[in-house]
Amino acid sequence: MGFSPEMIAGVRGDSGPEIGVLIDASLLGSAEGGPAGRVPDPDRLFDIARLNKMLGWLPVAPTLLPPDCKGLAPRLLQVRMHIARMNRQAIDVTTEVTTALTQKGLRHVVLKGPFQQMIVHDDPFRRPSGDIDLYVAPRDRKAAGAVLQQLGFTPLEQDQMLWWVSFLGEQHFRRETDGAVIDLHHRLQQAGLPDWRGAEDVLDRAATMTHEGATIPVLSPVDGCLLMTVTLAKALLAHEPCGWAVADLTHWLARLGPADRAQLAKVAERSGQGQTLALGIALARACNSGNALADWPAHSLPGLPTDPAILRDLVFQPWQREAEAPRRRQMLRMLARGRPHVLAVEALRAALSLTVRATLERRQAGKASG
Repeated sequence: MGFSPEMIAGVRGDSGPEIGVLIDASLLGSAEGGPAGRVPDPDRLFDIARLNKMLGWLPVAPTLLPPDCKGLAPRLLQVRMHIARMNRQAIDVTTEVTTALTQKGLRHVVLKGPFQQMIVHDDPFRRPSGDIDLYVAPRDRKAAGAVLQQLGFTPLEQDQMLWWVSFLGEQHFRRETDGAVIDLHHRLQQAGLPDWRGAEDVLDRAATMTHEGATIPVLSPVDGCLLMTVTLAKALLAHEPCGWAVADLTHWLARLGPADRAQLAKVAERSGQGQTLALGIALARACNSGNALADWPAHSLPGLPTDPAILRDLVFQPWQREAEAPRRRQMLRMLARGRPHVLAVEALRAALSLTVRATLERRQAGKASG
């Protein structure tokens, strides 16, 4: 999503002290930054946490909040209750849909959402989950869509289906009765970034969780880490705050044992995401002055700033670092390093994607005005 000037009006200027609170709350380690001597401002802390989707990380007990921010406790409690209601529905709908897909023999895996939060944080209510993300093999996309329609879901954005399905590799479905939305992915690539080769292998490596007697297929720890690095690359490309993603990645990485770490490196190389993984680790290390990632190697990526303070800002407050942020072409060149054919193909795909989207939007605007 894009962030309008109105949305970030309250956090213009440096939010270093508030970011430090978020980093501490998410167990990333202590952070330093911001004007010397300034204490966290409660309204700025709430807004920077909201934009980074990290309100669920802040404690609801007043005694655990910074002294001048104790008044946030009632608002944070309301947020927690809202997240619990929203994610409870997401859990129920996910269980319903995955059960139906399994009964039809369609392999799939749940991406992100409350079940991933349970795996990574032992808490399914850490972050609000509105849409439910599922991945299926490309050949199963239509069959999975048919199952969703049998459950009462209707395809959205029909006028732009060519753009969503062909270029972004996903299709959205909504059910009127409860407002539930399913994002059905058949590709793990993000537009303008290197393709995830052999994406169907995530189905072979999938783990499972059990909920009320139903088996829920979820990403393996290795694929969960790798997908989170892709999410971070996408956010960096779009200049979107993504503190939640770097927190999730940090917790994913800290949970990996030696065998999983070796497998992560192999999967990243086979899938063409080696540089993307290096980018994610670089961002996580920059936001982590503790010891959780001390034994993860630092990588030098051409085009990426090396100053940890700049990288932290690109994660939490990118509007402060517009000049230092990698541009679209620069990002693709960095992540496709050593593979000129990938750079050429993905640059062409991104250009075609933008052209097709603009054409569809003009056509839709013409119909509306007519």
